[in-house]
Amino acid sequence: MNKLFTLSAASLLLIGGKVSAQTILSEDFESGLPSTWTQTTLATDGGWNAGTAASLSSTSLPIPTTNSTNIVATNDDDCNCNKSADRLISPSMDLSGQTNVFLSTDIFFPEGTYQGATEIGTIEISIDGGSTWTVLETLSGEVDWYSNGMDISTYAGNSDVKISYKYNDDGGWLFGYAIDNFIVYVPQPDDAVLTSVSLPRYGLVNSNTTLQVTVKNNGSNAITSATVNWNDGMDHSSAISCNIAPGASATLSHPTALSYATAVEENITVSIDLVNGNADPNMGNNNGSALFNTVSTAIEKAVVIEEGTGTWCGWCPRGAVSMDYMTSTYPDDFIGIAVHNGDPMTVTAYDNGANFSGFPGCNVDRALLDQTVSQAAFEAYYMDRTDMMVPVGIDAMISGTGSSVTIDATATFATIFSSGDFRIAAVITEDHVTGTSSGYNQTNYYANNANGPMGGFESLPSPVPAADMEYNHVGRALLGGYAGQSGSIASSITDGQAFSHTFNYTVPSTSNRNNMHVVVMVLDNSTGEIVNAKQFPIGEPAGVSELANGNFTLYPNPANDQLNVSFDAQSESYEMQVIDLQGRVLKTISVNGNKGQQTVAIELNGMAAGNYLLTISNGSATTTKHFSVK
Repeated sequence: MNKLFTLSAASLLLIGGKVSAQTILSEDFESGLPSTWTQTTLATDGGWNAGTAASLSSTSLPIPTTNSTNIVATNDDDCNCNKSADRLISPSMDLSGQTNVFLSTDIFFPEGTYQGATEIGTIEISIDGGSTWTVLETLSGEVDWYSNGMDISTYAGNSDVKISYKYNDDGGWLFGYAIDNFIVYVPQPDDAVLTSVSLPRYGLVNSNTTLQVTVKNNGSNAITSATVNWNDGMDHSSAISCNIAPGASATLSHPTALSYATAVEENITVSIDLVNGNADPNMGNNNGSALFNTVSTAIEKAVVIEEGTGTWCGWCPRGAVSMDYMTSTYPDDFIGIAVHNGDPMTVTAYDNGANFSGFPGCNVDRALLDQTVSQAAFEAYYMDRTDMMVPVGIDAMISGTGSSVTIDATATFATIFSSGDFRIAAVITEDHVTGTSSGYNQTNYYANNANGPMGGFESLPSPVPAADMEYNHVGRALLGGYAGQSGSIASSITDGQAFSHTFNYTVPSTSNRNNMHVVVMVLDNSTGEIVNAKQFPIGEPAGVSELANGNFTLYPNPANDQLNVSFDAQSESYEMQVIDLQGRVLKTISVNGNKGQQTVAIELNGMAAGNYLLTISNGSATTTKHFSVK
């Protein structure tokens, strides 16, 4: 599920730059950890620290990024110091004039057990200025950030109230605790907050796509009905039954699905108009929006995992084993790239662009950043993303001989964008990489079965000598840069429009062209994400020069009832296949005859309007052309 936006309770009560009168104390930590917040700690790293999620993450478990710039976290994984009593304490609050008071905090507490130790995270309250503390909640583990809301009205009427967040690592080497968007407030009876809108970025024409909203109850009454409206130029309003306790959140599905008969580009606005049939007293936090495009044809999506690794990294064999498993299990639509750091296979621009905070780490489609690495995690990322609708198909023709490689990459869109920001990029990868220097020795924490089985590494020493190592999926070069080739795709895009860019690459004398691939990507420069990708071998199969240099002309293009293929035949037989963008072969035409100039007519009767591929093979090599049916 893609989070189109996330609004915290604290930010939602900020209207016109001023905090609502209902707010007693709020802090988003965007300016760091205020001096009014105090802490007690035995840790040498200062205990709780403010910074970005990436800067405060551990090497083994990155903190998920949020829409906030700064958070506050305590993390034992990197310092491995005494984290048995890290307590972060709020300023004192006077609740003497209050009867109903709520506390809301965004929490990340993954929890874990390691070598017999179990970490403990609590939220606690003091009514005597911090001399004694009462536990409000002992946290259970969550894999992502969540909004933690609770009723603290029991403690209203006291004049020196403080809230604290305490972490105890139990003496182990664990992962930590993070908070953001702290707020203590007085609720009104029916007060909802629209915290997120969830809508797939792309949907197929003539199919239903469900819009979901996450609603938080900032009121004192349970929410049993929320009237939610989405608008694409027309209102689609519905009262949705629910049961959301005060301080809690729930995700609601709108009963009216989005469905369009043609490729469209829509900015969907969303609002909560009524709560329990009543007007919400704080309408300023009841609105959101989401971008949505329909695509005219389903296009196969590949999932790209770029894994941060290094020969110096003792845990990194886990990444190599996971990548090999995924490649063999899902060969058609999984693409793995090993981005090396601090060893002879490092491409500095790639390493810098990927910006891993720990190793092994990974970026999934450059949409999920700094994720954990394991076979199970890779498979989960793949399963979550492989069926996502994408707006663009990718093809490429590889030519050139010897060390010279020419990559003619084409991106064909199946939707419209009035002002897109897409780019074509390419990454060269290589398998079976070896080396003789000590830099190719692989540090191995799995040696002698010290940390359980790991694809055979448990039977190897540490380090594994270079002579016994072979590295696969190695990222060798960025073509077009990490962010892609600027100007390779226009900003205004129509359904069926194709964009091409030519990349040239020289294979180093130390590499083997027949072990190499090019991964062609389309990047969304506004988000940095990989929208789609496809991998092509760049070796030199027999006959590639004849097909690459053949003058294959397709006309008319777009075609209606018939497509003509004109070419200079240098072989006596060819096979042509018409393929849709889902990879289905629709027509097969055999061409046998004399060499020389000829034209083949392909009947297109009954084929739907859209984009197609024509593959042409002479038995030893294949080339691909694009055409459209109108």
